[in-house]
Amino acid sequence: MAVKLNKDIQILVVDEQPLTQNYLRYALETLGYSSFHYAENSAVALTLCQDKAFDLIICSFNLNGKDGYQLYQELKARNLFRHSTGFIFISAETDPSLVHSVLELQPDEFMVKPYAIKDLKSRIDRTVQRKNLFRPLYSLMDQKKTEPALQLLDQWLEQGYQSKYNLMLLKIKGEILQQAGRWTEAEQFYSSMVHNENSQWAKLGLARCLIQRERYSEATALLQPLLHKADMKLAALDLLADIHLRQQMYKKAQSELLQAADMAPRNLMRQQKLMHLSRLTHDYEHQFKAAKDLLRFARFSIYEQPDLYLNLARASIDYALSVNEEEQTSRLSKMANDTLTNMRQLFPELRKEEQQVVVQARIYYLKDQIEKAKQLLLALEKSPVTQGPEDILDKAKALHEVGLISSSRELLRQLTQDANQLKNADPVFITYLQQEQQERESLPMGPREFNNNAVELYEKGLWQQALTAFIQAFRIMPGNVGIALNLLQSLRSTENIDPSIQTEQLRLQCEVMLSKAKLNEEQQKRWQQLQSQQKIAI
Repeated sequence: MAVKLNKDIQILVVDEQPLTQNYLRYALETLGYSSFHYAENSAVALTLCQDKAFDLIICSFNLNGKDGYQLYQELKARNLFRHSTGFIFISAETDPSLVHSVLELQPDEFMVKPYAIKDLKSRIDRTVQRKNLFRPLYSLMDQKKTEPALQLLDQWLEQGYQSKYNLMLLKIKGEILQQAGRWTEAEQFYSSMVHNENSQWAKLGLARCLIQRERYSEATALLQPLLHKADMKLAALDLLADIHLRQQMYKKAQSELLQAADMAPRNLMRQQKLMHLSRLTHDYEHQFKAAKDLLRFARFSIYEQPDLYLNLARASIDYALSVNEEEQTSRLSKMANDTLTNMRQLFPELRKEEQQVVVQARIYYLKDQIEKAKQLLLALEKSPVTQGPEDILDKAKALHEVGLISSSRELLRQLTQDANQLKNADPVFITYLQQEQQERESLPMGPREFNNNAVELYEKGLWQQALTAFIQAFRIMPGNVGIALNLLQSLRSTENIDPSIQTEQLRLQCEVMLSKAKLNEEQQKRWQQLQSQQKIAI
């Protein structure tokens, strides 16, 4: 049965280009719509949405400052967006990473410029019709009335109301059950749907339920085939990463999140998880990249905050300490400095003075100005400031690096103890804290100095002690080319190595890392010599 469309709806067009606004005005008038407003940027759009409820928003992705993606996020976060409001994205870009990122937001439609009025008509008609037909349900969902919403859904499904939308209604039912935490009902619902060949989405829903009930092997078996489905792969990767996080299989989880972030890089929660996981696995390069992407995609959004700048500066330093290439270290040091400068300019009222001093001390340490760094940190000891866990952790790192070992260890012990007592503490952060505490407890000096000390031991012929030190340094900085070369050379020079040391595995790890790394001329020469020695030995 044909449903007459309601043309008397409130429409908001968000686009900074006057030509596009005029074209959309002409198109909408041609299609019979008459009540529309215009916003040339996100700020105007937000103001209009605060004052008025719109039935349909047609939004360009390409906006200066806060773009369409960030506008959509903010409308959702500030409850300026009803379930009954249609949202159509329009973009001139077709990069797959952008498309995946936008589709992950689940707008009603996504259109690529240029488009014809006929195409616009079909998209608008489809969206408006759907929103009108199911307005009673959307109203209940807006009010978070779970039980009445489920009852209405079941009634419609039983009566065959608008049967062509059955699949959409079933998906909504599953989502409501999950949001309400009704996992047993949700599992039963998805289990009844999962064998339908058109219901791959039900496998995702069932996997979420199984994860909540800690039935990880069953969930994994459901998710693995979905990695080969283009429209399911992203969600499947996220769920597999969640499983491996819960099982403390951190490298697997990181690998899956890296794939997901490559597909849809604008998801800030995913980038934050990736940043935390990467430092836990000592992958400082990906920690740095995730921190950089996190800040880049949060810029101009409601999620932009000083801590994102501090985290990028810290990740820059962590990465710089893990490499031994002077030019790269200098570039990363500059990045840390520039990031602090940008933070001061953007948040003059939230200077976070102590946190900046700690970062500055670590930058001095990078430049081998250790005494200068130490004096900055000693001055802070006299004026303690209440800080968050990340701030305290960074301070503990800085203290350890400059040789104030006991102060560093005491801070880490207290922080770990406090964090373990927190409710709903992030398990990845807790694990990272424990790892940092163990590693700093075992290192009598900063990681750089520890490696240099190992070199001295090696040159003195104390090969067993040098080997033990190189192994420890490589575990903490597995991306450091100099340490890998030193360890490989030590492995090939040292006789009567302790059988408990997994020499073959260490050799392989070093060789794989060196074969992929960008080596300078001197490093390349050393690597070739070590390879030649290996061939002769064979």
